[in-house]
Amino acid sequence: MKERLNFFAKRLALMIGAALLLLPGGLAAGEFTQPIKFSHKTHAGTNKVPCEFCHIYARRSLVSGIPPVRTCVGCHSMVKGTEPWQQKEIKKVLKYWEEQRPIEWKKIHDVPDFVNFSHKRHIQIGFDCTQCHGDVTKIEEWTMDNMKQPLAMGWCVKCHMTQHPTANGKIAGPARPTRGAPAVSEAVAQQPDGVISGSRDCFICHK
Repeated sequence: MKERLNFFAKRLALMIGAALLLLPGGLAAGEFTQPIKFSHKTHAGTNKVPCEFCHIYARRSLVSGIPPVRTCVGCHSMVKGTEPWQQKEIKKVLKYWEEQRPIEWKKIHDVPDFVNFSHKRHIQIGFDCTQCHGDVTKIEEWTMDNMKQPLAMGWCVKCHMTQHPTANGKIAGPARPTRGAPAVSEAVAQQPDGVISGSRDCFICHK
């Protein structure tokens, strides 16, 4: 009995802690800086680098994945930057590579550990990265304040209860450049042939 009470007490503490992290101005909204000043606007916007070029696990794993330093160096061993501040940050990247150290990025988009979110499941059914993360081509630097969505349970449930139009078993709509595919203008006019909504089984997200 005592062990069960301790178990539930620990779970309650975790849930309260997670709730505090999600509150506006809460602990997770503290000021911090990334080890490298990375610009999604420069990469995904100006240079049109697809999301899945760097986040290679998004379509086949629970997590989207943070690119290893070798991915960055694959481009920046030749691309040195045009602005002084860019050259300075790229030198930092190359130093990480020389020292064989991972870049210690600080996570912005996050959910509590007791939430099971699958990128693969959402990407493969046809959702686009921008529907949760916003238009990354316009974001200079991610912060807690410019996240498009709160990632709160209510927001997820609302989406799961929505009847999304589908075409050929996928969420209807064009393949966006952010996904790494060319825009398909004809898809806008494609007639939906059904609808789909998310699971309402608690165990799916809270295993």
